Amino acid sequence: MILPFYIGMRYLKSILWSFLAVAFLILLIDGSDQIVSMSSRGLSSLLGIKNAFIRSPIHLLETLPLIVMLGSLICFLGLTKSNELIITRSSGRSALRILLIPICITLVIGLIGTTIGNPVVAISIKSSENFLENLGLKPKNLFSVSSDGIWLRETSNDNQVVVHATRTNASGTDLFNLTLFQFDGEDNLEKRIYAKQGRIKQDSWELENAKIWTYNSVRLSIEEIKFEKKPKILIKTNLTQDQILNSFSDPRVISFWSIPDFITRLEISGFSATRHKLFYQNELSRPLFLVAMMLIGAAFSLRYTRFGQTGLLVLVSVLVGFILFSLNRVALSLGEAQQIPIILATHGPPLVGILITIGLLLHMEDG
Repeated sequence: MILPFYIGMRYLKSILWSFLAVAFLILLIDGSDQIVSMSSRGLSSLLGIKNAFIRSPIHLLETLPLIVMLGSLICFLGLTKSNELIITRSSGRSALRILLIPICITLVIGLIGTTIGNPVVAISIKSSENFLENLGLKPKNLFSVSSDGIWLRETSNDNQVVVHATRTNASGTDLFNLTLFQFDGEDNLEKRIYAKQGRIKQDSWELENAKIWTYNSVRLSIEEIKFEKKPKILIKTNLTQDQILNSFSDPRVISFWSIPDFITRLEISGFSATRHKLFYQNELSRPLFLVAMMLIGAAFSLRYTRFGQTGLLVLVSVLVGFILFSLNRVALSLGEAQQIPIILATHGPPLVGILITIGLLLHMEDG
C-alpha cells in the first residue's frame, strides 16, 4: 500500500501545482481584460479585479481537463526522470496497475467538479451579472421559468413591465395566455393587459384580442378602473427574441442539481430542452473525460526517455489532448443540432479517448 499511496500523493501535488499555475494565468489574462473594460468606462481598476475573482470559477472549471493533463505529465515525467518508475516497472508492476490510484483520484476530482464545482460556477455567473447590473453596465432584464409559466421583467428609468405567459413555442417567437403588468417609477400598478397570443416584432409587443385594464394609482376603486378591448395593439419594448432564447438557453446559470426539474419546466412551457439535456449529460461525463485526459498525459511519460525527448513528448501529449477536446466540442455541436444522440455526443469522445490510450499503454507493455 505504500507505493500506491506515494504515487497518489505525487499525483495530487502535481495537480495542485498545475491548478495554481493555470489559476494564475486565468487571473492575469481575465483580470487585465476586466481592468481595461472598467477603465474604459471611467470606473476603478479594483472593480475589474473584483469581477475577475468572481468569474474565476467559470474559467477554472472549463480548464479542468487541461489542469489534469498537465498534472499527469508533471507527475509521471518527474517519476521517470528520477528512475522511480523504471524501478517500479522492473519490479513487475504493470503500467495499468501503477495508474489505478491516479485514475481513482481523477474520478473523484471529476465528481467534485460536477457536483460542487458546477453549482459554484452557477453562483459565480449570477454574482458577476448582478455586479455588472449594479454598476449599470448591464440592463436589468430578468427572465425565469417557473411551475406556473414564463416570467419576464423589463426595467427602465420611468417604469417597469412584468410579463407572464403560460407557454411559448420552441423558437420563442409566440407567447400564449400573455399578461403584461405595467408599473410606474414608484412600483404602482398602472395598467394590466391580457392577450391570448403575443409576439415581439422589432421593438414592440404585438398583442392580439387584447383586454386592457387601466388603474388610477391614487384611488384604486372600481370606478377608477377603465376597461377596454382592442383587436390588436403595439407596446414598446427593449426585449428581443434573441434575449429571451439566450436567457433560457444558457444552462451554466443553473445548478447541476436543479437542471432535471428545469428541463421539465422548459418542456411544459413549450421551449426546446435539447441544450439543457446535452449540458446535463456532459456534466455527468466529466469524470470520464478527465480520466481520458489523464491517461493521455500518462501514456507519453510512462517510459524512459532521453532528456532531449521530454519537450517533444510534452508537445505531442498537449496536441493529442487538444484533438480530443476538439472532438468533444464537435460531438456536442452535433448533439445540439440533433444530428447524433445526446448520449453518444457526451459520452462517446471520453470513452474513445480512454480506449485509445489504454490500447497504447498495452502496446507499450508488450514492447
